[in-house]
Formats: sequence, C-alpha cells, structure tokens
Amino acid sequence: MARKKQLYLSVGILICVACLLGQVELITKNKAEQERKIQERIEIMKQDPEGLYFAKTETPRAEQEKIAQVLLKKIQALYNTKGFDSPDYDRILEHVREFFLKAPDAEAVQMVHWNIHTLFLMLGDNEETEKALESYVDKYPEDEFQVDEAYDMLCVFAKDAEDWGRALYYADKILEKNPERYPLVLTKARALIKLGDKAAGKALLERIIQEAEGTVQYNLALMELDEMTAEKDSKEPTLDPEGKEKLEGGEEGGKQSIPVQRKERVQDPLLVEKYRKTLNKLNYAGRAIETYLLYEMKLPGKLADLVPTFIEEAQLMDAWGNRFHYKVDTQNNTFWLASSGSDSQFQGFDQKGAYVELNGQDIIFYKNDFVFQPEFR
Repeated sequence: MARKKQLYLSVGILICVACLLGQVELITKNKAEQERKIQERIEIMKQDPEGLYFAKTETPRAEQEKIAQVLLKKIQALYNTKGFDSPDYDRILEHVREFFLKAPDAEAVQMVHWNIHTLFLMLGDNEETEKALESYVDKYPEDEFQVDEAYDMLCVFAKDAEDWGRALYYADKILEKNPERYPLVLTKARALIKLGDKAAGKALLERIIQEAEGTVQYNLALMELDEMTAEKDSKEPTLDPEGKEKLEGGEEGGKQSIPVQRKERVQDPLLVEKYRKTLNKLNYAGRAIETYLLYEMKLPGKLADLVPTFIEEAQLMDAWGNRFHYKVDTQNNTFWLASSGSDSQFQGFDQKGAYVELNGQDIIFYKNDFVFQPEFR
C-alpha cells in the first residue's frame, strides 16, 4: 500500500511539473506576441503625421516653454468653472493637442501626456485612452509608478474586451514585481483558463483561496473553482470541503486524502492595494509641485495652489480620502508630502525607513523620493 501511495504522489508531482512547463510556454509565447503587437501599434502612432504623442517641431526649446505656459493657463481657465457647471472638456482637449504639437519638448509635456488619458476617459473614448497609455509607457518606461498604473488600466480594458492574451500580458507585467496583487492573480487565472491552460488557471484560483481569505477575490475564486470542479473529469484531483486533495486509488472508498498546505498571508491584499494607490498619488503630486516650481519659480504655499492647472483636487487625497500633508522648506527650496495612512493619524515628517506591517503607517515623500514607505511582500 505504501508503494501505491508513493506511485500516486509521483504521478501528482509529474502532473504539476507538466502543468508548470505548459504555463511557462503559453506565457512566453503570449508575451512575445503581445510585445510584437504593441510595437506595431507604437510604430503606427509614430508614423501618423497627425499623431500627438511622438510629435516633433523645429521650434526652439525656449519658445516651446513659453507656448506651454500660455496653454497651461488656458487649460486652467477652462477648469475654473462656477457653480455646478462642468469644464468644457472638448476645449481642454483642443489645448492639450496644441500643447503636444507645438511644445513636444517642453518640461511639462510628460505631465500633460499622463493626464490626457483622463480626458479621453471622461469623453468616453476608450481607444484613444489606450493609445495614450501605451505611448506613455513607451516614452517614459523609467516612470515606475505611472507605468504600473498604466499597465493596471490597460489590463482592465483588455479584460473588459475579453482580449485575454493582452489581459494576461499586462497582469503579468505587474505581478512580476507585486505577486500578491490578488485582483490581477484572478485576472491571470481567468486568462489562462480562457486561453486553454485550465490546470494553470485552476492552480492560481487555489492559490487565491489559500492566501487571500476574506477578500472579494477569495469569494470569486471559490465560485469559479466550484464551476470548474462541476465540469471536470471525475478522475482528476479535487478539493473536498475540508481542503484536502483526493486522488483515485487510495484507501477509504478508493480515495487517498492528502492535506493541502495553506500559506499564512503576509499582508492584506486590499490594504496593499490602497497603499500602492497612495504611493502613485504622492509621486504624481510631487511631480505637479516640481512643475509648479518650474513655471512659478517658487514652491506652492499650499496644495490648493496646484488646482486645477497642475493637478486635480482628487489627486491630492490618499486612498482613504484624506488630504495629503504638505510642508515647505523655503530656505532649501524643498518640500515634504505625506499620507497619514490607513488610520488617518499622521505621526510627523521625521519618520524614515521601510515597513512591512502596513496598518496605520504613514508614507512620506521628500526630495523626489520616498523616505518612509511600505515594503510589499
């Protein structure tokens, strides 16, 4: 009987190895295919004589900066509406287009490039939103925070369009650095199943169930795994209600029960998501302050001075709805920017280092970098 148990275990290991190899091959091929398609789309944008994101001009840089400042003020005026009136987004978009074409080398062009996708979203133009995001990633790959946010949005677009190859590609781009982003683990599982690798998709669903109990993704993974279990061959391994894997040929009615090991969750994925979002917002707000300094030759006295020309009001609040803390060192022309974290209790700008236990911790940005920040695991 011991030899028989060992045989089943060996077969199970071989099946797992085969599944892993199949998953790697599928992901590798899909990655190559998606990157080829992205480059094709980028080349089309570059060759488009009316394209915005790779526009060129012979206008001197100094003149471009003057043009950019004029256009930014026009955009600010359009955002400054009264009462319940909405900004004229079509007019704003006209000025943004003019910015790209007449001042493509201006200092603020990166900020404008990032923000244009929000305009297209407001106007309901998903196709142009995706172009704006893909071109941003191509031009500014070193901008880690915004690039990750772009990947996240592009993954959502792909999932909504049921383009599972693209969804898998963008989900993996983020999961390479943040493997505990469980919403994206779920997207990857669905993509693998849709693309034909049900075993790999099932393994990811089981991982979510083991690691992310209490989250939305946990409940969705349970539902999808139940659907797969109802459809699969009765000879394949299944999970019984006690979380044990059953293999045919063992004891007790022909079934051998092997406990499934559960890993203890290191960090709450929902809390991680909010801290990641706040990091992105702080980084973006810091860039807006630097742009303000460039044009006004001084740091803003208060964060409200940035709105709406350099940033939108919502971007000055963390993921818990609290406004960022701001402190200026006028003597050294530097600034601090901070979030009070999940407990909304700010502990001061003098905190430094990194932390793994997230709950209640602040985030502090100083001199274009984070000096007190979370470490995701």
